[in-house]
Amino acid sequence: MKKITKVLVGLLMVGMLFFSCKHNNSDTPDEQNNQEEPGTSDPVTPDPVQPKKIEAVSFNPAAGEVEAGTKITLATTTDGAVIYYEFVKADGAATLTKENFKIKKYAEPVEITEAGTLYAIAAESEASTNVSEISKAAYTIKVVAPVVPEDAFRKWTAESTVTAWSVYNYEDLEKLAEVVNGGKDLAGVTITQKEDITINEAVLGDKFAEPAEAEAGVANASLKNFAGIGSKEKPFAGTYDGNAKKISGLYIYGGQQGLGFFGGLNAATIKNVIIVDACVVNKNVQVKDDGSHDGSDDDRFGGLVGVTAKGESTIERCIFVGTVGSQAAKDRGDPYEYIGGIVGRVESSTTANLKNCVSLVKLYGSSAALVKKVSGKANCTDCIGVSLDKKVYSDASTSVTLDAEGGITKANIIATVKEASGLDLTDYFTKAGL
Repeated sequence: MKKITKVLVGLLMVGMLFFSCKHNNSDTPDEQNNQEEPGTSDPVTPDPVQPKKIEAVSFNPAAGEVEAGTKITLATTTDGAVIYYEFVKADGAATLTKENFKIKKYAEPVEITEAGTLYAIAAESEASTNVSEISKAAYTIKVVAPVVPEDAFRKWTAESTVTAWSVYNYEDLEKLAEVVNGGKDLAGVTITQKEDITINEAVLGDKFAEPAEAEAGVANASLKNFAGIGSKEKPFAGTYDGNAKKISGLYIYGGQQGLGFFGGLNAATIKNVIIVDACVVNKNVQVKDDGSHDGSDDDRFGGLVGVTAKGESTIERCIFVGTVGSQAAKDRGDPYEYIGGIVGRVESSTTANLKNCVSLVKLYGSSAALVKKVSGKANCTDCIGVSLDKKVYSDASTSVTLDAEGGITKANIIATVKEASGLDLTDYFTKAGL
């Protein structure tokens, strides 16, 4: 009996084991085939490598108001990065972008000379497109009040007892004209020009053509019209030393007797003055009540000096290149006379001593390249005056023909003037058509 019981228990255990195995293997064949074997799972994909962050460019000094000429340093904290930049004027538009950034490679501090904006970007390397954000800094130029030298003539006052003054710019020349034309002759005062001065750009055209009038008797409005220093009635009596500094673009359009850079002289000394690209015009429009010309404003004018009004004046080592008179003014009626390249008229009881002076001039009316009308005394020593009609004057009346056989040549004049003053007249002769 015990033996039978053991057999039954054994059979029961086998049956339970069989049932358990059958239940655990109830997956379909496909499911069974999809079961992964240990160690055969898909590999994990790592996150992509992020590009290196490039730090933005900084500016030193930072944006703001700076003095003209300030140099701006560009920098980034990213080692090895290359900086590119673009400076855009105040009214301009930037072209630097993250795609188009190689405008200009930064190699040294950027000098700021005008208002504008500096754009900059840093790249990981010259070959890389991995760049920083675009940085920008806007700059304005600090307005610095000019320091006026203590001896500048614009500081002159009626109470001044100083006898030595300087001319640095056109403002000083305007002040000088204002003072003398106001009746102060500046006797005993020496004025020295310290800088080249450009009053107007390109006053004369080819063959020294003068600027057109705005209308009959009216100056060209596009040019600064210099009043001239003194007149026949209010002459200059001091000393003016041009110091071999140039005055370019002189334009004088007026209507008084005694018209020129110096309208009138009274025992004055004028030396080392160089005036080029100049035009002096006496407008010639005054008429009497009956309609005839009154002759009061059409004579006594010159390129450098209109008239020696009083005393004995000296004019030495001076050069004048330009036009004296105009066709329009000449056509308004006679007389249009006493017109000189250096001096228009030497009045009776006065003396003009000209030494080593040179002129290259286009003249209108009754004229001469050095001195036209001599009622007093004119002494010309080693002077040369050339007019566009090829007459070469050595004094008030004696002339020969330029480049004539055995005469004075253009090459001689150019060489002499260059050696004496440093001024090269070659281009002026070309412009004059000679």
